[in-house]
This record gives sequence, C-alpha cells and structure tokens, in this order.
Amino acid sequence: MGISFLTPLLLGGAALVAVPVVLHLVMRRKPVPYDFPALRFLKERAVANRRRLQLSHLLLLLLRVAALALLALALARPVLRGAAWLADGEAPVAAAFVFDTAPRMLVREGNRTRLEQAAAMAKVLFEKLPAGSDVAVLDTRGGPAAFSPALAAAVTRVDKLATATTQQSLPAAVAAAGRLLEQSPKQRRELYVFTDCSHGGWDSAQAADLAAAWPETSLLVVDVSASRTENIAIDRIDLPSDRVPAGAPLVLSAAVSRVGPDTKRTVAVEVLQPDGHYARRAVKPVMCKAGVTTRVDFEIAGLEPGTRQGRVLIEGADDLAADDSRAFTVAVGAPDGVIVAAAAPADRTGMFLLQAVAPAGMVKAGKARFEAVLVAAEELDAAPWNDAKGIVLVDPPPLAARTWEALEQWVRSGRGLVVWLGPRAGSAEAFNDAAARRLLGGRLVRVWRSPAGDNYLSPAALDHPALAAFRRVGDAVPWQDFPVSRHWEFEPEAAGDDDPGATVVTAYRNGLPAVLEHRVGEGTVMIVTTPVSQAAGDPEAWNTLATGFEPWPFVMLANELLLHVLDTTTDRNIVAGTPAVLRFERRDLAAAFVRTPGGDEFPAAIDQDRGLVTVTATQEPGNYAVRAGGDIGGAVTGFSANLPAADTDFTPLAPAALTALLGPRARLARTEAELVRDVNLERVGSELYGWIILLAALAMAADWIAANRFYAPRDDADAATAAASFAEATPPDGDPLPRESPPPATRPPPLPMAAARSAPPPVPEVEA
Repeated sequence: MGISFLTPLLLGGAALVAVPVVLHLVMRRKPVPYDFPALRFLKERAVANRRRLQLSHLLLLLLRVAALALLALALARPVLRGAAWLADGEAPVAAAFVFDTAPRMLVREGNRTRLEQAAAMAKVLFEKLPAGSDVAVLDTRGGPAAFSPALAAAVTRVDKLATATTQQSLPAAVAAAGRLLEQSPKQRRELYVFTDCSHGGWDSAQAADLAAAWPETSLLVVDVSASRTENIAIDRIDLPSDRVPAGAPLVLSAAVSRVGPDTKRTVAVEVLQPDGHYARRAVKPVMCKAGVTTRVDFEIAGLEPGTRQGRVLIEGADDLAADDSRAFTVAVGAPDGVIVAAAAPADRTGMFLLQAVAPAGMVKAGKARFEAVLVAAEELDAAPWNDAKGIVLVDPPPLAARTWEALEQWVRSGRGLVVWLGPRAGSAEAFNDAAARRLLGGRLVRVWRSPAGDNYLSPAALDHPALAAFRRVGDAVPWQDFPVSRHWEFEPEAAGDDDPGATVVTAYRNGLPAVLEHRVGEGTVMIVTTPVSQAAGDPEAWNTLATGFEPWPFVMLANELLLHVLDTTTDRNIVAGTPAVLRFERRDLAAAFVRTPGGDEFPAAIDQDRGLVTVTATQEPGNYAVRAGGDIGGAVTGFSANLPAADTDFTPLAPAALTALLGPRARLARTEAELVRDVNLERVGSELYGWIILLAALAMAADWIAANRFYAPRDDADAATAAASFAEATPPDGDPLPRESPPPATRPPPLPMAAARSAPPPVPEVEA
C-alpha cells in the first residue's frame, strides 16, 4: 500500500504544531519560595502536584499537536493507493469502450437519444485518460476489436456511432473487449460498457460474473436508460401466408403494445406503388392500454398479381420511432398447383384433405390458395408432377421403389411433400424399404393404440414455422376434443453427414411423434403419423381430427403444412440481419440487383442450377426489391426485413437480474458525477480526507474535555489542605509559628484553547 497527496504544498501547515510547543515553553511557571519553619508536608505535596501537572501538560500538548497535524494532513488530501489492484494514476492505461447500438438506443429523453447520452459520457472519460493511453471503441454492429491509433481517432469513432440491427449481442461485444484488453501490456486495464440495461440488451446473456471473468480489468457499466418513457410499438405482423391468390384479400394482423398512460392512436396499412411511394389502403383507430397487447386485423383487397410490398404503421410521434412501422411482402398470383393422392377410392379417402386445402366454394369464387387435383395413389405415376409444386399422400399404401425414388428426386429440386400415414400402409416392414426411408427420414415401428380416448396432438411450443399460425389462438386450440386412438410409431433415422434425418415438430400427449419434418435437398417432407381418410361412422377410425365437431384445427394444420413445404426456398419476410433466399423460376438469369429500403443498389449472384439468389446485406429494416434480367422482360421479386423484438425492447432489467448478469463486483454509474467519482476511486485511489478530518475533530474535542477536567475548580480540596498544613505548623501551646506575609498571586498556568476564557485559575503549587 502507498500514500500520495493531491495537494502536497498544504503539508507545510504541519509546521503549526510548533505553536503550542512554544507557548508551553514560554508560559512555564517559575517556583515561588515560601518561608515556613515546618514544610515537610508541603514539600511532599508539591512533588505530587508537580508530577500530576507535568502529565496533564504533556497530554494536552500531544492532543493539540495531533489536532493541528491532522488538520494539515486533511487539507493536503491524502489518497490511499494499492500495490496491485490500484495502479499509478498518472501512468497510461488500456481502455475499451463498448456501446450498445441497437435501435432501442434511439429512445429520446430531454431531446437526446440514449446513444447521444452514451457518447457524451464517453467523452467525459476521454478527457480523464492519462496521456499515452490505448483506447478501443467497440459496438454491437460487429467488426474487429482493435485499439485506435490515437485518442482523436477514438473520439471520431464515437462521434460517428449510429444505431443498426444487432450483429453481435452486447455480452459478446463485452467479451471481445475483455479479450482485447488481456493482450495489452499496460498494467492498468479499464472496460466501460454503455447500455440502457434493458431486457433487449441482456436477455440473451447467461448469468455470469463479468468482473470475475477479467480480474485484472476494471469494469464499469454506464447506465444511460431513460427514467420515463412513453411509446407505442408494433411488435409484429402476422400473415396467414405470404402467398395470396389473385382476387383474394390479403389478411394480416398487427400486435400493438403501449408503454405509458392509455392513449388512442391510428394504425394504417400502406402498399408500395411502382413509383416508390406508399398508398394508404386501410386505417383503424386503436385504444392503446399500458401493458396490454392489442390485435388489429386488416383485409386488403384488390392487390394486383406479382410481388406486393407494404407496411403497417402508427400515426403520431413517441419516444422511439424505430418500432412504429413494420414491413411485409406477399406474392399475389394464381394458386399453386397441388396433387392430392389418396388410397382408392380416392374420392372418399381424399375428400377431407381436399376440402381443407381447396374448399369448393372458394375454388368457385377464385379465392382458393391451392389448385388441387385429386388422384388415386395407385395412379400417382401418371399425374402431371411438373405442373405441381406440392404433393399430398393421404393414407398411402406401400409404393413401388421407383415411385419413392422419383418422389425423392422431385422433392430435391425444391418441391414439397406431405404424407398422412394410415392403416393402408399395412405392416411396418412393407412400408420400410430403403427408398421410402431415404425420403421420409425414418421408419415405421408399429401401430400405437390409445382406446381410452386420452391421446391427442399436444404441441409443447409453436416455434416451428408450420405451427406459427396457431400463435394467434394459442391455448384456445381444443386438441383434446379430437382424440387420436391409433397412430404409427415413427422412428427417425440417425443423423448423418448427408442426411440429418427427420426431426419432430410436435408430439402427442403420450410423447410419441405426431408431426415430423425431413429436409431433402432443396425441398421438404412433412410426415403426420395418423390419417384423415376415414369416415366419421367408421368403427375402425384412427382419430376424429377431420370428423369431430367444428374441426377447424385440422383445417389450419392441413393448410399450414402444405404452405410450409411449398415455399421452403423463398424468404419473403425475414428478421433484419439474416440472409434472404429467393427463387426465380427462370434459369437463364445470370445476376440480380438488390435495392435497399434506403434506395441503394448492389449486385447479387444467381445460382442458375437452382434459380436461387441469396441476399446477406439485410441489416436495414424495410422493403427490398430484387430485379433480374433488366426492366423489360426481366423478373421482379422482393422481401421485407423487420427488426428483431430484442432490438426495440427497452424494458429495464430489475436490479437483482442485472446484478446476477454482471456479478457483484461490477460497478454501475448513471450520472456524470457518479462516473467521475467511480473513475477517481478506481484509477486515483480512495481519498482519506473524510477520515482524517474526523480524527482532527476528535482530537480537538478530546483536548477540550481534558483541559476542562485538569483545570476544574478544586476549592474544597484546597481549603482542606490549607487547614491541615496550619494544624501541623501550630505548636502544642496553641501559638502559631511566626510566618511571613502571604505570597503574592502567581500567574495561572496556560489554559486550553477551547476554555481559556472560562476556566477559573487553578490552585497555585508551592515549592520550598
């Protein structure tokens, strides 16, 4: 440990300790002689008094010297420095500044965004860095972690900080900064994290003691969150499908949430026009309540065929503009061709599935999603596969090996297959030839029976895209009303290098797989282990999915499975920052050009064998247009990118949760005053001024108490002593001994500084 002084010149005040010493020397009392004939008792008393007074004077001298010395020491502002954990405050340091640049940092308070507040507080720290320090600036947009060539370059980097879609999480950026500081040869290392301490920034992190992760690094988290925020956000847009049949309306729902007091706002839907402007197509007023998510449903009719893009937005300003709008893209055109192959008689076994995906009324009105053709499974080879994008096998019997192989090649090209397994599969061995297992990604084991009626589909989660539509109804799906008494037990193949095998999408209540997915090349196969081919009155029926009362869950499931397998290679609505894969039907297109929401353009290569173009630069939220083959006779498509929910979630973390994430040793500063104080404590050391001034006050108080005690009046004791002396000096005959006149008044001893004017003069001491 070591001691240094912030104002060492004031140590000269310690010379004042000579003042009480000089006063005590100058004011020393001189003995006064007394001529008594018998002074034995007085001499003994004088020796005792002299010793007591000497001790009293010495104690008072020490207290006064200590008070003045401590006062001078306090004015010099001593600082305690550590030998290891506190380095020299004047030596250069290695400092890393990590900024959260997610769009939620655009929250405004006092006409300043959270990112602007973070930059201002960082500049305060820059001014306090010792000369020659190494400085690195990192943010959540990603990029290499490196020290800036000079402090001015770091300041410029901070001035140019801008919000963007998060490319790396905030904990990952902090870890990168910690690793960079470990490589620095500087003895002192400092890590500063500027964040709004929100769920959006830290929910992806696991509880870890960041301060303990780098014990040689000082960690300071700068909280720039807003103290009070009012905001209305469009959390997400739900589209039943990103493909809309020509003539059918676009149906979408927006989830709107509110932070702050209840208010009324307007939610609008706008469609992008060929000239680049948005035309308003629908408007609805919404009462936004604090802490409540409100659903707003729209139907947009009259969309022309082709790729159509739009946005849902909230009118009016609030504290965060980044979540006031969400973009969407849909493909409007002719219904996709689908082949429904059912076991003979096909018109009976395939009836339920056909009516679910292509209802007769909607087909007649031209609003059906799919153009379905019903064929017998035994005649599947003769069906026009090239005109279809999907095939549905309803309770298929064992097929020839060449049929399974042909289906495999067809799916690999980017098509979709849905298989509803049923009793016509026969035995497991008859259905498990090598070609069928390659396509399905697993094998049949046996038929599982649950005659009590207590088994049914039981999705544990709705994260899979094929189940995403069920999020709108959530727990309201009455799967228990549609019991499954029998189903096939399906065993997925072990994952290999070329084939990952089938994966379970959802299970039954008994835990066995109900719906599985198998990726084959560019296409997808979905397997359902129970059929929808048996009539309601059939005593051998395996389930009531399609025959129960109001079987709308089956209708949704049949449509969502088919939609999922048809468009597996086209991403029309993605999360910003993730790649978008688009398919062109033409194979003669060599290159495409992508126009961003901001109007910039860049080229993108096309895989001519598969007709796919992959766009990776999707950080900017909004609508992207992709053109290939020129303006005349070319192909046009597009996609929409929306911010992830975490990028706009500024809900503050609870203090306990933040402590669990950062660790108890991490320090937190919310204001510039706290920031400067914590930096001084960490880099300069701990000032001892408060403790020393307290000791000085205690020394002065002790001096006052001691002086009043030592020099308190003792009239009774002095009278008794004088009487005893007189009695001893009187002879037996009663005549007193001759004595001289009383001694003159003597000068009183020095009084304490605090009681010099109030204390009475002490009893004088005598000396022979």
